[in-house]
Amino acid sequence: MSVRLHRVTGLALLLFITSHLAVHLVALHSPEAHGAALAMVRKAYRPALVEPLLVAAFAMQIGIGLRLAWRRWRSGTGGTMARWQLASGLYLALFLVNHIGAALATRLAFGLDTNFHWAAATLLHPVTRWTFYPYYAAAVMALFVHLAAALHFHGRGVVVVRLVVTGGMMVTAAILLAFGGWLYPLALLPANRAYLDGLLAMFGL
Repeated sequence: MSVRLHRVTGLALLLFITSHLAVHLVALHSPEAHGAALAMVRKAYRPALVEPLLVAAFAMQIGIGLRLAWRRWRSGTGGTMARWQLASGLYLALFLVNHIGAALATRLAFGLDTNFHWAAATLLHPVTRWTFYPYYAAAVMALFVHLAAALHFHGRGVVVVRLVVTGGMMVTAAILLAFGGWLYPLALLPANRAYLDGLLAMFGL
């Protein structure tokens, strides 16, 4: 039952995640294009009745995933692909808890819009960039590796698995290039700089 629920919820959330990544890829054109695309998809998931359900769905997915991960860890079965699925799932759980929590706290506690410049700021700030480049890269790759493992266990061949992982590498590189300011001039906005400096100060950094 847990496996089936995890699969069904995962497929539903994959629609949101796909749209989220697609919006990020629009940033290859410009921050303005990203903003327009983000405003469009927000109409679907930002309504007061929808967003709490989306957060709850992620919480349920993470909870079930951790339970399944513990079960697989104790059984020690599945081989190499199972270990990749386990590792990628655990990292995704950690990332989603941090990312969703940070996004909600930024909006509700700091009154700062979680737009292109909010995400890009972490890659432009001279201190946080060294952490957030690998942090974001690992998150996107974990998603694609997790998907590739799921396809493997559903009978897809090695060619499909490799294509998914290769696609993940390309998406990861594209997003980091756009948000890191490698494709066009990009400045760290004062409000976002102050936000990150404040967080760093809280941790004594």
